[in-house]
Amino acid sequence: APAEPGAAPGAAAPPPPVPGPPRPGADELDYASLVLSGPDGPRERRGRLFPGTPSDPVAAEYGHRALSVGALRLPAHAVLPRESAGSFDHRFDATARVDVPSDGTWHTVTVAEIPVGLRTEHLAVPSVEPTVYATLVLSNATGQALLAGPVEVTVDGGFLLTAALPTLAPGGTGRVGLGPAEGVRITRSTRLRESTSGLRNQTSVLDHHVRVELANGLARPVTVEVRERVPVTSDPDVRIEEHADWKTPGDDGPEHHAPGTRVWRVDLPAGGTTALDGRYEIRIPAGKALVGGARRS
Repeated sequence: APAEPGAAPGAAAPPPPVPGPPRPGADELDYASLVLSGPDGPRERRGRLFPGTPSDPVAAEYGHRALSVGALRLPAHAVLPRESAGSFDHRFDATARVDVPSDGTWHTVTVAEIPVGLRTEHLAVPSVEPTVYATLVLSNATGQALLAGPVEVTVDGGFLLTAALPTLAPGGTGRVGLGPAEGVRITRSTRLRESTSGLRNQTSVLDHHVRVELANGLARPVTVEVRERVPVTSDPDVRIEEHADWKTPGDDGPEHHAPGTRVWRVDLPAGGTTALDGRYEIRIPAGKALVGGARRS
């Protein structure tokens, strides 16, 4: 084929155009370098994304402003969405327009109202601390996501505290701590009895008894979740037998539980008391016992 006029000798011919719709170039796919032209830019560029260059003063100015926002100190209990929400994406549709002043400080803007389910539960882990804590369990049965951030808790119209709300995806649940419940008391006592069993007393039996006592000094009934933990073993020769009415927590709750966690759920009337008894045995063959005996506190 004859060479085009003005073409250099031996130069490669340009590639033929690719059929189909236009495709963005490599610089247009570099999303981090794209700059949105502002209202003071040329008319044909306003509101459109263009690759920014260091020599573009408008792009440099808007880039500086965008980076300066990331240096602002977050309000109390606020978490960046990238850290709190993980990997799921969600769109929030605002109910109306709003003007946000560009004064370099944070502003609270109402985007929408989302109804959530609320119930109060009291939580105690007496093996760690003899304190009952009041918590608020939230359930999101809507199709909207709730991001982590500050939440204001009110009781009977009065402000109680500002707490940290966890991320609640659609259909998710979470728990917010409200502090110790001074009106609900709890005590825990344990007893250990050692014996042997089996042919020639070849098995050591460690019989553990746990007793938890609760007293509700409030003028209203409360629900208390008491958590205990039994040992777990990966040795098939070591057996753990439970003799208690506690239950293994399910996976549908607001938290992840460690292996061996057991739960009592108790409804206490106003001024009521109750006692919970748990028991488990650890059976260790003689060949698995420590030389010289096992010392326990």
